[in-house]
Amino acid sequence: MPLSGAPRKATAFQLVFLTYAVVCSGAYGLEEMVSTSGPGMAILTLIVLPIIWAAPVALACAELSALHPVEGGYYRWARLAFGDFVGFLAGWLVWLSIFATNAAFAVLFANYLRHFVSLDEEGRFLAAAGIVWLTTLLNYRGIVLVGTAAVVMTVLIFLPFLALGIAGVLQWRFHPLAPFVHPDKPGFDAFLASLAIAIWLYSGWEKLTVNAGEVENPRRAFPLALACALPMVAASYIVPTVAALAARGDWQDWGEAHFSNAAAAIGGPLLGAGMAAGGMVSNACLLLVTILGQSRLPLVLAQDGFFPQVFSKTHPRFGTPRVSLLAGAVVLTALCGLPFTQLTGLYALVQVLAYMLIYASLIRLRSRKAEGDTGTGFRIPLPTAGVLVAIVPSVVLAGLMVFESLRPEGGLSATQAAGFALLFGSGPLAYWAFRR
Repeated sequence: MPLSGAPRKATAFQLVFLTYAVVCSGAYGLEEMVSTSGPGMAILTLIVLPIIWAAPVALACAELSALHPVEGGYYRWARLAFGDFVGFLAGWLVWLSIFATNAAFAVLFANYLRHFVSLDEEGRFLAAAGIVWLTTLLNYRGIVLVGTAAVVMTVLIFLPFLALGIAGVLQWRFHPLAPFVHPDKPGFDAFLASLAIAIWLYSGWEKLTVNAGEVENPRRAFPLALACALPMVAASYIVPTVAALAARGDWQDWGEAHFSNAAAAIGGPLLGAGMAAGGMVSNACLLLVTILGQSRLPLVLAQDGFFPQVFSKTHPRFGTPRVSLLAGAVVLTALCGLPFTQLTGLYALVQVLAYMLIYASLIRLRSRKAEGDTGTGFRIPLPTAGVLVAIVPSVVLAGLMVFESLRPEGGLSATQAAGFALLFGSGPLAYWAFRR
């Protein structure tokens, strides 16, 4: 159902760039995969995950968006399939994961700002918090402004990576896959070491389905946007990584915000500054677009009676959820003090479980004629048995992600165990409290 007071809707063209922006916006953030797992394993992971992780969930979201183009997206799909409680849990889990990934974008923004300004930890926190409030203010004006900004910012982000790719290929001197695995780690451990970042990089396809009511012809627009964005995302990760490694061969030095250093070494200070500026634009763009989904979910939950009614209030002109935007900015500001790897690990753990609920909803809704299912629109060209086979690798990766999260070095401490129990127990507790 469309938001009241929102006179204009995003077009399919804008949705392509919004989807790309909400998932990727350049290769920023993948650098630690290279030094943690080894260049060969990192690139192989970047090639394989679009096939076994991103494509299945993108197809699932495309089919569900075409058949059920409702405001609330994944939350309402799960509710249609399994009832109020499971629907709430799906929405709650993704909402929590979005907070973690949005804070990671803000932290990366501050990391790339260090290329231009010397920042201590307090300055880094203030820079991250500042971009949170700026993007929240822009979201206050609605999805059309955000969509237009995403198109412009994506073009700006592509330029330094295009220059890096060309310059890196022209200076090709090293084998970009050598060594294939980190010398100090067995192959399986090397893969697990960067799995959380890889899942973080290739997740987010469901985020904008919450905004279906703000998109023109969502039955057509969402499948088109997902189909266009997936190859754009994969190429954005793989091409500059291979080019930079082939030109420099310095895989051990890859860490947070390394692309700006690689660009400066390959193309000079001007390209390095352009890459750092692109990193800031990229993470600002990611944060700007992801806040769309983060802020709309409490609005839809409140409309359905599963969240405090104050969150259902919208701006009379722009139709934006004012209270949700403000509350989200406050929570994100607090999370900006956490390190990047901790944020991506938290996101990946919660996100994989939410994706399992999306797959379960797809299978359940395929098995019966659900309310709102007109039988028209995009459909995965596989029978339900084929869909089950296609999602098996995603289920395996989800299990590996949970396994890796629960076996930190030195074992799972009582504090960590209590944190996980609080995290996953918060859904049933919140459902009970809000229903009352």
